[in-house]
Amino acid sequence: MALTATGIGSGLDISSIVSVLVDAEKSPKETLFTQKENKISAKVSGIGTLKSALSKFQDAAVKLQSGELLNQRTVSNGGSSYFTATADQYSQPGNYSIKVEQLAKSQKLAGATVADPTQGVGEGSLAFTVNGESFSVAIGASDSLSAIASKINNASDNKGVSATVIKSDSGSRLVFTSTDTGTDNQMLVTATDNSGTALSDMFNGTNLETLQDAQDSIVYIDGQKLTSQSNSIEGAITGVTLSLTKADVGETSTLTISQDTDSVKTNIESFVSAYNALITSMNTLSSFDVDSNTSAALQGDSMIRSLESQLRKTVSQRVSVDGVESALYELGISTDSEGKLSIDDTKLTAAVTSNMSLVEGVFSTSDTGLAYQFDNIVESYTKVGGVIDTRNNSYTEETSRLTDQREAFALKMEQLEARLLKQFNAMDLIVAQLNQESSSLTDRLNSLPGVVSS
Repeated sequence: MALTATGIGSGLDISSIVSVLVDAEKSPKETLFTQKENKISAKVSGIGTLKSALSKFQDAAVKLQSGELLNQRTVSNGGSSYFTATADQYSQPGNYSIKVEQLAKSQKLAGATVADPTQGVGEGSLAFTVNGESFSVAIGASDSLSAIASKINNASDNKGVSATVIKSDSGSRLVFTSTDTGTDNQMLVTATDNSGTALSDMFNGTNLETLQDAQDSIVYIDGQKLTSQSNSIEGAITGVTLSLTKADVGETSTLTISQDTDSVKTNIESFVSAYNALITSMNTLSSFDVDSNTSAALQGDSMIRSLESQLRKTVSQRVSVDGVESALYELGISTDSEGKLSIDDTKLTAAVTSNMSLVEGVFSTSDTGLAYQFDNIVESYTKVGGVIDTRNNSYTEETSRLTDQREAFALKMEQLEARLLKQFNAMDLIVAQLNQESSSLTDRLNSLPGVVSS
């Protein structure tokens, strides 16, 4: 008769014995798996930290590619209510006298007044010509003023006319406004009736009232008269855009344009700070703690060494500015013993104040400027399919292989456990049989004549 429970025949705790034997085989390997997984996880996390630092540094470098952000201006209108102004990097510092004689205006035309704006006003078409371009809309017999306005505003070929219904004590009327200011954008409106004269009576001839004439802006800059179709004037002063807001030819305002040295310095200081943060991150990720004998996640990683080499080389790179080789140290930026950048504020201020062509040339010369070179280095690491992406893919593949190995090993341990249980149960059955035979033999011997049981 087979045993139904382990250990009955031998008296041994077979389940515990098998468990200990399997654990002795399994624990070292599982520990190794866990160590490898933790190491990969730490590397992935470390690369994420590096990528974040690289992205912040790239953002700071990209700002220095733009002459507009690097070579900034401050603009003051002296509190004038007659205009506002903006200036780009091409504007020259200086003071300018501004007088606004008149503002540019859009033309406004109004049709005849009707008592009930919900009723149709006629059947035919309305044609508009603005600055040499024309379009027309079909008017239905039942179209109200609002329906006509909607057709005009939504016309796909509308050349610059806005229509709206205005209600007053006299009734309601349709008002047309040129969407652009200036005399070039005066409107010509022509009504054509399919029958009768209803549309013509409302919109043709003297029935079309001028509410506001089209008007050009007139401004005097340092005494020089300039007429414009718009209240936004570009190019009258190189690199400057004037936005006219009020007119009074008797009032003179002063426009002052200055070099914005503080903003330029801030952008350069942000670049240096981001570079140093990147170096700190790289040093931390590749460090080795002698006291604890512990390596950081990317200690000894060739990727870190290659990146560091490229950054150091670029920092010392000389750039041709107006035919003269120039470098960061001429702007007061130098490398310290730890590979980080430091700024000589006096020297940087002098360069920003009196030699912006040097500053702009070192950083933002197309392709060869340091801001472009650093951007290219970072991009090679952070872009899709770049160094970091490739490395992360390799870690993903390695993690997948470890998962497969874990599953295969777990199956192997299940098979080992089943085999050991089978072997021990077989041994237990044999021991039980031997015990039975021994007990039976003992009983027979004890029953022989002359045998005295003690």
